Amino acid sequence: MISALLGAIIMSSATIAMLVAINITDESIQNAGRYPLTAEEKELLIQQGFSKDIEKINRKLEEIEILK
Repeated sequence: MISALLGAIIMSSATIAMLVAINITDESIQNAGRYPLTAEEKELLIQQGFSKDIEKINRKLEEIEILK
């Protein structure tokens, strides 16, 4: 009886751990590619004449919906 209870507790904790891992993975996939421009990217855009558009590009990057 005690071993069955212990087995149920172990199964429950393993199931919870898997669900947490899936949730963390899902969140990281959704946030992939949504980082603001780096200093090097901003400098490249300025050199190419896009200095006025940098903030627009940053906003668009934040609005991207990936795998939804």
